[in-house]
Amino acid sequence: MSEDKIFLQKITNFGRTAALIAGMLALMVALGYSLFGLAGLIWGGVIGLIGLVGSTQVPSQLVMRMQGGRPLNDYEVPNLMRVLKQLSRRAGLPQMPRLYYIPNGVLNAFATGSRNDPAIAITHGLLSRLSLRELAAVLAHELSHIRNKDLQLKSTVNVIMRLTRAFSLTGQLLLFIYLPMALMGQPPFSWVAILLLLTAPALMALMAGAFSRTRELEADLEAARLTGDPEALALALQKLDYFNEGGILSFLRPRQGIKVPKWLRTHPTTEERVERLRSLAPKYKPEISWPA
Repeated sequence: MSEDKIFLQKITNFGRTAALIAGMLALMVALGYSLFGLAGLIWGGVIGLIGLVGSTQVPSQLVMRMQGGRPLNDYEVPNLMRVLKQLSRRAGLPQMPRLYYIPNGVLNAFATGSRNDPAIAITHGLLSRLSLRELAAVLAHELSHIRNKDLQLKSTVNVIMRLTRAFSLTGQLLLFIYLPMALMGQPPFSWVAILLLLTAPALMALMAGAFSRTRELEADLEAARLTGDPEALALALQKLDYFNEGGILSFLRPRQGIKVPKWLRTHPTTEERVERLRSLAPKYKPEISWPA
């Protein structure tokens, strides 16, 4: 992938993110207008903007406690800590995220907090299955979420989704109260508004899923630039997919689950992510100084 294509991908990701958040706000405002007219439109817009700029972030330490995590010390994983310090400097973060350990066999990692209160959790399964090179790539992915303020954006999306759901439930309750009028052909709202009330939560969920997929692809791209090693993240993703799907035993039994359509996923498929990362491989050279 050339530098021009990388730049175009970043612009596309930004445009998609902006369009999706704007669409969510527009849907919430439309719900307010369908219920309460101009006053509902104004209040929907005001509440949506408050959610956009003022969504609160739960302290990272509290989130980690709720997940059963404990802080990792330098002496426990010295090499991983050195790599995390390098990546944090390269990412330009004001402080290095606190690293937490979760005693869970599932291969997983996630970030929480903000740029000024960052934390990254890694599970026992991840530590025991991935090499240091692959762990560095996963940490770079989570650092990218922190640097790109994805955590705050996701918090905003959650606020908008909750408000939309509240509007929709209010409208459905009012529609139930006025059901006799609707049956007589005199509904309290227009049929377009009724359709919007019924479908708004599903539409919002689809937009939230598309938002999440876009931010994951952006974090993959940023992680490749931080480490200069997109192949490492591709290998890590394949391991996560392999072991979390049952490892070797998955080859001995057919999968019984229904394949989830791409547009219903909160993450892109592993195949898509690996393909994109490997298209970047010729462009970068590893830039992490590995501990001796």
